[in-house]
Amino acid sequence: MLCFSSAVGFAVSARMSLLSRLGRKRLCWKGFRVILLTSIFLSIAVLVSNVVMNQRPSRIQESQDAFKFKEEPEIQRAAPVFYEEKERPLPTGGDNKKRLNLIIVAHGRSGSTFLGNIFNHHPSVFYLFEPYQTVERLVGTQAPYNQHYQETAFRWMQGIFQCDFVSAAHVDDLQSYYRKKYAENYNPMKSLVLLSPPFCRYNTTDPRWALESCPPLDQQTMEDECKNEYSITVVKVLITRMPEQNLKQLFSICETSNQFECKFIFLVRDPRGIIPSSRAVGFYGDNDRTALNGTQQFSKNICGLTEANLNIIRSLRSLEKSQLMLLRYEDLAANPLKTLPSLLKFAGLPMDESLSKWLYLASHLPETESERKAARWRQDSQEGAERWRWKVNPGTISVIEHHCEHVMNVLGYIPVNGSRQLQTNLSASLLKDNYEALQWLNDQSTSLQFNFD
Repeated sequence: MLCFSSAVGFAVSARMSLLSRLGRKRLCWKGFRVILLTSIFLSIAVLVSNVVMNQRPSRIQESQDAFKFKEEPEIQRAAPVFYEEKERPLPTGGDNKKRLNLIIVAHGRSGSTFLGNIFNHHPSVFYLFEPYQTVERLVGTQAPYNQHYQETAFRWMQGIFQCDFVSAAHVDDLQSYYRKKYAENYNPMKSLVLLSPPFCRYNTTDPRWALESCPPLDQQTMEDECKNEYSITVVKVLITRMPEQNLKQLFSICETSNQFECKFIFLVRDPRGIIPSSRAVGFYGDNDRTALNGTQQFSKNICGLTEANLNIIRSLRSLEKSQLMLLRYEDLAANPLKTLPSLLKFAGLPMDESLSKWLYLASHLPETESERKAARWRQDSQEGAERWRWKVNPGTISVIEHHCEHVMNVLGYIPVNGSRQLQTNLSASLLKDNYEALQWLNDQSTSLQFNFD
């Protein structure tokens, strides 16, 4: 504006002196430069301000994005682990039911191997024969009142009940026990699961089957097969190998886990059958054939342990008793096929045709001598249960009845009181149909909660 006014004034005032015009021109040029520089500076300032203001949101976004980059990957990494835990394959049956275990508790020479083999031959059962033997071998002795023995037993049985086979040492022991060579014609099938695929190349019914076709047991394979391919674990245990020789530790193991549940079959046999059979296989001996000191002491021990465990059973609450079956071997041996449905129902197992066929063969003698030699495992089960009646001296029977009188009465066994005629008369039953111990289990419900103070 000042420069324009000066130009107009210069045109109108033509007479002004040259010096005066030159002075005004310098002033105009200086003002113009000041204005121009100011305008440029202001324009630059505005431009810079706009640039800064326009860039600020993107920088904030970059800062937020940087924060997200640090946080989101952690969330994304955690999510697959969570869903993997939720969607793992479930055990056989595809539901969240607890794993079921059936524990057969008995004395040696009481028919427990026969009963255990019934479950051993069911295709849904993972069967282990006398797992307390592993504890004995790992500890180095049978010491049911030793703390180390008890702790080892607790961990081992707890593991078995949830298909956890604890360690390589435990599996190696099973390998050495189940895969050892047996005498000719002896039936080695103490655990069909561990002698069948994938643990062996062929099924035991295949003529090509041999121990040489069975590679060493593998812990992971055992655990996977147990969990995923079999609905129930069944074990047979002997009272004399159990910690403190009673049921309490097993009850405690079953009570303290929410991963599995337990049922029990308490198998008993007439002590007049157990005790002579135990002497015959070398469990004890009689140095004095007249006084029978060995028989007296063994009778006291066996019947005392039986009575102690029956007292534990009697003290159970009705809810607990519903998970326990009391079974006399004589009742099973008299008619195994008739007893089979109730056994399988108690275990929650379906009937199986191949099992029924095996049980018929196992409880009946072969028809020819050559068949007997080829299948020594086939016997007349009822004849075996009563063999003591014509084989054992009445004097020995009197000693046993004297020391086992009370437990025999509780279990419904009728004494012969020295009568050889009654003892050997097989048409006269020595069993009561209704007996005291059976009445203890009449009040039954549906759950399992063992509690011992």
